[in-house]
Amino acid sequence: MNRITKKVLSAVIVLAMVLSTITVTFAEEAKTIKVTMSIERFTIGQGFLVEPMIVELNEGASVQDVLEKAAEEKNIKLNGTTSEYGYYLESISNADTGAINIPQTIQDMASIDVDYGSGYVYHYDAPTNTSTNKLFEDEQKLGTGSYTELSGWLYSINNKESSNGMSSQPVKDGDVVRIQFSVYAGGADLGFHSWYDNIESAKLADKDKLMKQAAGVDAEGELKEARAEAVRVLEKYDATQEEVDKALLNLGYVEETTEPETTTAAPTTPETTTIAPLKRVTIKKLTNVKKYKVKIKINKVTGAKGYQYRYATNKKFKKSKVKTTTKTTYTTKKLSKKVRCYVKVRAYRIIKGKKSFGRWSKVKSLKVKK
Repeated sequence: MNRITKKVLSAVIVLAMVLSTITVTFAEEAKTIKVTMSIERFTIGQGFLVEPMIVELNEGASVQDVLEKAAEEKNIKLNGTTSEYGYYLESISNADTGAINIPQTIQDMASIDVDYGSGYVYHYDAPTNTSTNKLFEDEQKLGTGSYTELSGWLYSINNKESSNGMSSQPVKDGDVVRIQFSVYAGGADLGFHSWYDNIESAKLADKDKLMKQAAGVDAEGELKEARAEAVRVLEKYDATQEEVDKALLNLGYVEETTEPETTTAAPTTPETTTIAPLKRVTIKKLTNVKKYKVKIKINKVTGAKGYQYRYATNKKFKKSKVKTTTKTTYTTKKLSKKVRCYVKVRAYRIIKGKKSFGRWSKVKSLKVKK
């Protein structure tokens, strides 16, 4: 190998090493994260503007990035400003339906008198359902100054308020970001810190786990009914923690605390584990038995306490019959000749005294002949 060939080969090796380093660096920079987010108008009784959804971004993104990407996907117009203090969401266009139903606990909040240092005392009253949105005529905007002078868009991350602006608050994989409209008292109605002496922060349920679970469930899938109920509970401003936990349970996940074994060592903190949902039931066989009945046989599901059978004579399961039993076989009540019987089954287990259901099986049907 001559001297020139050696030099060329060395240059090629060096170049390959550089390109390899660049490739690795690029791969690291392109790492993506998943964040659950929602945009909420619970304080004026208008539910979600954006239901819980999963947003994928590059690592290092901020709350502002989460909001803007979700708004782009949902075709929502944001009206924000950027200053030396960062990004501020002033309003969202077409976010107010015009029909308000402010929770009574917010309407009952005390009036506020405050002196901002000028010597003049400003007076504010809690909103009522006769209050008006002064921004409504301009693209039905909802934001700062809507319904009261102390309203605006705020956010929480992992069920905690942040003192950082949206542009300076980083997010990481698995975070839950909730963009929430505060109609009075600068966030006290959302459970955030109250800046006013005579106003107590609202005591609201922690909905983050349910938000995250609902975001990962297909709205038209097997858990359609459970998800719809979860959304209803989430949109309820003053939902109890019990209601939230029950809805979470029905979506297939629950956290269970396992107490440590008793030892002579120093006590340890109980471990929290996440229980995966039950496996989907498989209908093994449908048999037409005498007296116009259908016998249903399913495969046993590991960990199941029992099963819920649902059958009807139509695909949409209108006026369906439901039977809950611990057995892997069930025979329907008498049907009519020549009708088609549609069947689906799901498993359940008992957690903390309540039934936790798995997904419905695929629907199977059989024509009744005898």
